Amino acid sequence: MRPGGGTLARMGGRDAADGVRVGTASWTDPEFAKAGWYPDDVKNDAEGRLRYYASRFPMVEVNASFYAIPALGTVEAWVERTPPGFRFHVKAHQVVSGHPSDPRRLPAPLRGLPFEADAKGRIRRPGRALRDAVIDATLEALGPMRDAGRLGAVLLQLPPYVAEGEAQRAEIERIARRFAPVRLAVEFRHRSWVAPEARERTMDMLGTADAAYVCVDAPRLDAASAMPPIAQVTSPALAYVRLHGRNAATWHAGKTVAERFDHHYAEAELEEWIDPVLEMAERAREVAVVFNNNSRDYAPRNAEDFRRMLARGEGAAG
Repeated sequence: MRPGGGTLARMGGRDAADGVRVGTASWTDPEFAKAGWYPDDVKNDAEGRLRYYASRFPMVEVNASFYAIPALGTVEAWVERTPPGFRFHVKAHQVVSGHPSDPRRLPAPLRGLPFEADAKGRIRRPGRALRDAVIDATLEALGPMRDAGRLGAVLLQLPPYVAEGEAQRAEIERIARRFAPVRLAVEFRHRSWVAPEARERTMDMLGTADAAYVCVDAPRLDAASAMPPIAQVTSPALAYVRLHGRNAATWHAGKTVAERFDHHYAEAELEEWIDPVLEMAERAREVAVVFNNNSRDYAPRNAEDFRRMLARGEGAAG
């Protein structure tokens, strides 16, 4: 990753930093409450937690949608509990991204659609009809978010075993068309997608689909599943950064999310992203910076740190 050029850049008469929204990959993570980030009067109150979170950050990812399509009433409640201008980025369901999925967690009308099962009876390869039905049901559920102007993008996080290839590119393009006009943000987890011979193809494909490439901060490992930190903008509407922590020891060995992403970013590590994020904000109307180091309260604390540093323009060249 190349550090960017200088302190707060100007874009259309405003600071580029004004277009950057910083938040976390969930507001419901139990680690936040256990570590004391939520005050005692809201930590056990679902409504209070979201209202408190939205008073501190302008954006959040919805992680629950990865496991089950949210109910319409639930989405309506999320919208009601957040202020105008707040942004939700919603993680695509497992069936859409290609992760193994328990069919019993799908709405009843979708369970009879064809798929190939693995040895545990989970959906391993969904038929096109099933994948499209899940996309359509997701879009219907997110209607209140769209109507209220709260919906940012749908995050398509591919499994780490999905390598770059012609068929894989074609399916991502098809998924993007099915979700349109809702924008996709695509997180690759196999570095073949950004290998020298494939990187241009990958970025061109995303640009054609007006989808955001998800820039990743992860442990600096020589492993296919550890993506390099590439700062890239493929959509003029949205740039996207996800910070997973740099705990190399638990990246493959961690049995839980909290173990795998057990890393608190030092200021020097956060500084590496200030200038690239500001550069991205010069090229995209909005930049989402999401902390996914969800061990203890590391994610919200680091998100708060990054917002303060961003406001001061404390980049590597600042």
